[in-house]
Formats: sequence, structure tokens, C-alpha cells
Amino acid sequence: MTTHPETRWVFPNRNAKLEAELTQRLRISPILAQVLMNRNITGVDAARKFLRPNLSGLEDPWDLPDMQKASDRIREAIEQQERIVIYGDYDVDGITATALLLRCLRMAGAEVAYYLPERMEEGYGLNVAALRQFKGEGARLVVTVDCGISAIEEARVARKLGIDLIITDHHEPGPELPDAYALVSPRIAGCTYPFKDLAGVGIAFKVAWAIGKSFSSGVKVSDDFKDFLTDAVGLAALGTVADVAPICGENRILTAYGLGALGESSSPGIMALLLVSSAEDRRLSTWDISFRIGPRLNAAGRLGDARRGVELLTTEDTTVAREIADLLDRENTDRREIQDGIFQHAREKVEREVDVASARAIVLADPGWHPGVIGIVASKICEQYYRPTLLIAIDEEGIGHGSARSIPGFHLYDALCNFRSILLSFGGHERAAGLKIKKDAIPALADGLNEFAASVLSEEDLLPQVRVDAEARLASLSRPVVSELEMLAPHGEGNPPPVLASTDVTIAGRPRRMGRDGAHLSFYAQQDGTTIRAVAFGMGELEGLLSEKGRPVAIAYEPYLDTWKGSESVQLKIKDIQVEP
Repeated sequence: MTTHPETRWVFPNRNAKLEAELTQRLRISPILAQVLMNRNITGVDAARKFLRPNLSGLEDPWDLPDMQKASDRIREAIEQQERIVIYGDYDVDGITATALLLRCLRMAGAEVAYYLPERMEEGYGLNVAALRQFKGEGARLVVTVDCGISAIEEARVARKLGIDLIITDHHEPGPELPDAYALVSPRIAGCTYPFKDLAGVGIAFKVAWAIGKSFSSGVKVSDDFKDFLTDAVGLAALGTVADVAPICGENRILTAYGLGALGESSSPGIMALLLVSSAEDRRLSTWDISFRIGPRLNAAGRLGDARRGVELLTTEDTTVAREIADLLDRENTDRREIQDGIFQHAREKVEREVDVASARAIVLADPGWHPGVIGIVASKICEQYYRPTLLIAIDEEGIGHGSARSIPGFHLYDALCNFRSILLSFGGHERAAGLKIKKDAIPALADGLNEFAASVLSEEDLLPQVRVDAEARLASLSRPVVSELEMLAPHGEGNPPPVLASTDVTIAGRPRRMGRDGAHLSFYAQQDGTTIRAVAFGMGELEGLLSEKGRPVAIAYEPYLDTWKGSESVQLKIKDIQVEP
């Protein structure tokens, strides 16, 4: 078998003993057992919990650092009718976290307001001007969601102003922690909380849970708070998936239950959002959040006012909800047009300015780019060229606003830590980050980032990967087996749909191009007398090659069940094709 020059297939190490144990004890197929092991599940109990996520598997919120202190201070503020301000972020994670905590505090009777920074003028995170504004408005307590872990100076100012600052954040902390009243984060050094990958909204959910417990007489939350949390898990799922947090551990539980909560929600805002996303009559999946619902909610902070997103998720007025949802839908259409233009321009700049063969990272800057969409474009450039990618939009003051995306094996936040001296600010995690930088410092950052990437990334690391979960014969892909694989959902970062591989496959009949300009390919894969329909998106150019009668190929694919006119059949979504000699 020859390897496609632009793709490498990565196969897992097999553990026959554990595979047999999982297969026998759980009564599952060997294929599912192998996929579970590929998700770092190494025991029967862990596998059982993974396949059957349950809310009882969520960790106690009190186990998060400073949670007791934070919830006690919030309760005190509510009882004393002190003014509380929730300080959030303008992406989906920040919007959902703000909405969730706002609804919680309103339910508890708090005098509460919220604040989201304006992307263009203020940028990400806490800022001193906003804190001074809160002080002038009488606020004595500020609670951040999805931000604050790097707000060293802002925390000092808050303390001088007499504002108690509670920081709840999921981003990577720097070498110095802010001197806040309470700092709720599972990523703090020495923290024993077992799950480190909660999104900002996941931590906000835990804060709401702790507040509910503090206002309840028994160990459990009151019925009202229980109903609230049962509904709020939908917001937790929405923000978690949209922020591309790993769908494992607690995130898997929140997402599994949250998808159902979203679909059944009576919230006017959620219902209006599902309607404009053409998702109101669907059994929701993470795909719906990533490609239908999330982008529309994100449009609020990318092109317009992120507060619209919070208002949508908290309003009880059906008319207002529909008006906001329609507006976000139009802004999302505008966002796509702007994004497509920047993507085309960025690709042209790559071809002109970057020697992709030798480059280990791609850094591009332009004063004509919209800072609200460059993160999406960076992701697309990263995917196309398979290099860590940083795009920077330069404003009229000569300040660059950058968004970065990465590939496996290159930790963005750790990389940017090496350039603190030339960055105005930065934050993020392994696969995504944001920063501010002076225009004149961009060349030094580009050179330095390339040098650093060259020291940690090999030539092999720069080849796109197809991670194969297991090899399979087509005859083994029965409807029950493929249906069983659906137990692995919900899918997302850290738990993608399982990819199988089959070798010595031939094409039955002639492949057929389909879609706009024949970009996609439909064909029938045949092996040992078993024939299954396959669809290869974006591979229409392989029609001629696959039409060579009898030529064997190897295919990597996601198997799925397709229902048509009441009939269910196994089909394959092709991830890659390798032509065998």
C-alpha cells in the first residue's frame, strides 16, 4: 500500500487482553472495545461510565479551589443586596456562562448586572476602565466567567477600589496569579480537582450549583434550583462544544444531558435560536452546535454586540427572542461573507509570503482584516496547510489583534509564553489562543514562533493525520455493530467519531461525482462479496483514478446508519483513500 503524500495514517497499539476483557464483560464488539481503548479508557468500570454518562458522575463543586469562599461571598452579597456584576467574554463560551450565572443570581434574588467587553475597543478580558465604572455604579462584587486568570494588574486595581473580585476561568494560568478575593479554576498548580478541562461555562455551572447548595437546607439543592440546573445544563453543553473543549469526563456528561435539555427547552431564546438554525425539529447533536447554533450565537460578539446573545438566552419575551435570533441569523450571514473574503486573501498571502515547504508556523498580518472573524480563518488556514497559524488584524492605532490555532503536538499557550516580552497580552490553551501586539513587533514574533516550532515539530508532525481506531473487514460492519458505535456519541474534541480502515477494497461499478462542480464522490466499496455505499466529500478529483477497474484501494472512513424511506443501511463517510499498487 502506498501512502498519500499529504496524509499519514496513525494506527493504535492493540492490547488484546484488555480488548477481550471489555468485549466479554460489557458484551460489546471488539471494534467498540478498541475505540474505547483509543480514548484512554483502560478499565471495565471506566468504559461503562463512558458509554452510559450520568449526572451522578459530576464532581462536587466544592472540590474546586476557592469555591466555598466564592459561594459564601456571593450569598452574602445577595442577602445584603449588594450590587454584583458578572464580567464575561464575547464568544459562545463567555456568552453562555454569563447567561447561566445571570439567571442563577436573578433566581436567588440578587441585584445583578453583567458586562461583556467590546471586541474591537476593549478586547478580551478584564480591563481597569470597566472596574472603575463598576465602582462608580456602586458595585462591591465582580464575578468573572471565562476570563480573569491573567488579570494581574486588574486584580490589584479592584482591591484598591474596594471591589471583591471572584475569578472563574478555565484558561492556562501564567507564572503569577491575580490577587483576587477568590480564584476558581481547576488549572491552578497544586489543584486536586480531577477534571481539568471544564470550559468557562462548565465552571459557571459549578458555581451556580454551589450557590444552589448554599441556599438549600439539606445536602442537595432545592427543587427550584434542581429544575434550574437541569435546564442550565443545556447552556453548559452549548458553550462547551462551541469552545471545542474535550468531550470527555465531566464535559461528556454535561454535553450528553445538555443536548437533550436544549432540544426540550421552553426558553423563548433557545427556541428562537433553534428555529433560525433549522434545528428545532431535530434530535440535536454536537454537529448542530458546531455548525448551526454556535455560529449564530457567536455572530453577536464577532460583528455586533455580544450582549444580544446574553439577552437572547435570558429573555422571557417570545417576540424579543425572535427579533434577536433573526438579527443574529443575518449577522451570521454577513460574517460568512467577510470570513470568505479574508480566507481568500489569507491564502493568497500564504502563497506570496510564506515558503510553506520550510515554514513550521504561519504568521500573517493585515490592516484590512476584521478581528472578529480571523479566528475562524486561522482555523481554516491551519487545516489547509497543517501548520500552527496566527492571523493578526492591525487596527488604526498600530495594535495587532491576533488569533491562533494549532495542530497536535504544538501547545500554543506554552509557545506564546516564550514571547511575553514582545506581547502586550495573550491567553488561551493548547489548540487556540489570542493576543495583542504592537505592529512593529510582529516580524520578531513571526521569526521567533517559526524557530520555536522548528525545535518541537518534525517533518512527520507536519503531515496531516488520519487517526484510525481499528482495521475492519466490510463484512463485519453489520447494522447492530454500527448502531453500537453510536453509543460513543456525543462526539467532539477528544472523542471524534470512530474512524475505521479497510484494505484490499475494490470499487464496484463507476464512481459518480456529485455536489456543486462535482466536488464530492459517491461510489460502492466492495470486499469479499460485501458491498457498501461510500461518500467522499471534497474528493471528486479522484473519480478517474477510482474508475480503473479492479484497482485495489485502502479506505479510512466513519461508518454510519442512513435512513431512507423507512429503510436503514450502513454507509461510509470517507476520510481518506490510499491507492494500492
